[in-house]
Amino acid sequence: MGQEKIPAKEKPSTARLRKLNTMVESVCGIYTRVARRLGLHRSFVSRVARGERRSEPVENVLLAELKRFEDR
Repeated sequence: MGQEKIPAKEKPSTARLRKLNTMVESVCGIYTRVARRLGLHRSFVSRVARGERRSEPVENVLLAELKRFEDR
């Protein structure tokens, strides 16, 4: 079978794909970045983010990372 041609108007733009890639890369390492910044284990940061544990410093850094991500 040959490849189907996608009409030009349905092809995603390169800029949008680049932005998606940046977003995915930013989110993928968020728990690790927060853990390293605070000297904690990544799994603890993950549990705080899921609401299983409570830590104001972790929550503050997670929210700062979210803001940094949203500002892009």
